[in-house]
Amino acid sequence: MILEEAKHLLADATEDEEPVIIPASLLKDLTLDDIHEGVSVQIGTLKDGAYHMEWDGRLYRKGGLIEGEAEHLWTRKYWYAPLGLEQYMDLVRRAVETRHRLRGDIELTDYDDDGAYIRVCFAIRTGQSSPMKAFDEAKKISAEVEEAAERAADDVGKRIAEVAARLSGWGSEALDKLVERVETATSTDDKGRSLEELASRLFEQIPGFAVTGRIRTATEEIDISIVNDATDPRLRRESALILAECKNWTSKCGKDEFVIFREKLENRKRRCSLGFLISWNGFATTVTKEMLRGSREETLIVPVTGQNIRAAVRSGDALKELVSCWDAAVAL
Repeated sequence: MILEEAKHLLADATEDEEPVIIPASLLKDLTLDDIHEGVSVQIGTLKDGAYHMEWDGRLYRKGGLIEGEAEHLWTRKYWYAPLGLEQYMDLVRRAVETRHRLRGDIELTDYDDDGAYIRVCFAIRTGQSSPMKAFDEAKKISAEVEEAAERAADDVGKRIAEVAARLSGWGSEALDKLVERVETATSTDDKGRSLEELASRLFEQIPGFAVTGRIRTATEEIDISIVNDATDPRLRRESALILAECKNWTSKCGKDEFVIFREKLENRKRRCSLGFLISWNGFATTVTKEMLRGSREETLIVPVTGQNIRAAVRSGDALKELVSCWDAAVAL
């Protein structure tokens, strides 16, 4: 979409119609006068025939300012986080009510639980007349409101992961034995968990890495999550959060898995720009092509093979092997 097309859609839009969807890149060139009273705007980009929304909410004009309304809608059928959906959404609702009382810049507009889904909406007073600044402010406030609920969900997920790790004997085997178990495991679950444990224990050897095992969020499962306070200069410049995905398959990891993993990184509110995709049996050539296609992006995915993992175990220097993989990915 180009600027003229966006302005034309906004000019033709009428009250009570579906929101006009505009890419975030065009917001900086729009003004208050481009958005008429009663017209709603959502921010997203059309990709592969589907809109990828950058914020779950809408912007609209109210007098001389642009205001927002955030929408949090979850269906019980597709809620996978350890913290229950009711508890999560109740925390969001309480955060909205508390901020309304203390700051007055947001207000609850809808809370609906029909049994199949729960919907929470709240109005946001951005105080901005610029669509771009209003969008940034609305996203910031919306993220702040969710912080407590997300932290609670993460804490519950981590606690469950810790208990599961202890029950499964996590950390009881030497690394050489664990390599053998990765190579000889037969069930899908044993294959995945043995590689996750091996990779996690190698990441734990990196100075400054704080590693958490498998975590389930509301929409996805994260194999390994790492808080990055690395002392190595190259890794230290990376994002505060690093994710790792493990694939212990008989076949090579392909483009589809690479793309799905990249989406997981991008779903971390721009707090994660580095990920390690670990495939015990290597990667298809389509992965290299996809990496070259996205070489201008900020997000970096580092492919790590079983050969790299075995080398790290033999040498006892996980940092050296990891940085070597990082160098190879950057050099593409």
